[in-house]
Amino acid sequence: MTVTHDARPPVRERLLDAARLLIETRGWPRLRVAHVATEAGVSRQSAYNEFGSKAALGEALVIREFERHLTGLSECLLDQRDDVEAAVVEGVLYTFRQAAPDPVLRSILTSARLGWSAEELVDVLRRRKDPPLVMAVQTFTDLVARHRPDLDPESVHLAVDMVCRVTISYLVTPQGTAEESARRIALMATRVLGVPVR
Repeated sequence: MTVTHDARPPVRERLLDAARLLIETRGWPRLRVAHVATEAGVSRQSAYNEFGSKAALGEALVIREFERHLTGLSECLLDQRDDVEAAVVEGVLYTFRQAAPDPVLRSILTSARLGWSAEELVDVLRRRKDPPLVMAVQTFTDLVARHRPDLDPESVHLAVDMVCRVTISYLVTPQGTAEESARRIALMATRVLGVPVR
């Protein structure tokens, strides 16, 4: 007896991938769960069984994309854990490079209404108990505390909050090159933390 395995991703992932593609091509307001189901190659009922509503689908997509970003960003920071300035520069540049070509991630990070008509998706973000910015600050405060116990916890929280907020500000209103912006943000962080600059 031969057993065959379905090499396709699980239904949930296929639906989220399909939703992301349709948001990029059609925009969130025109997205329908039925369209997502068709794009994913599953029945409409399967899509509703998985998410229940368009809003729930949007929230699941936001969480997945943001968690993916946090994972990549955490890896950048850990690669430079012994050098605060380099870690901040790398983290900020990673965020700029990931968000620039990606309207979904950019909208999640900035909670902004961008030209691709994400108004309702942004409203989903704003209704969350823990918006992405709050999640990011907590995630990176905890990460720094675990790997750099030599730094003052209150200063770490202030620096992480500042870096997250200023990075978002530069995403919304860029000034200078990405590298110049990243170095400026890193300088702010090192001053808040009281660590030497290279």
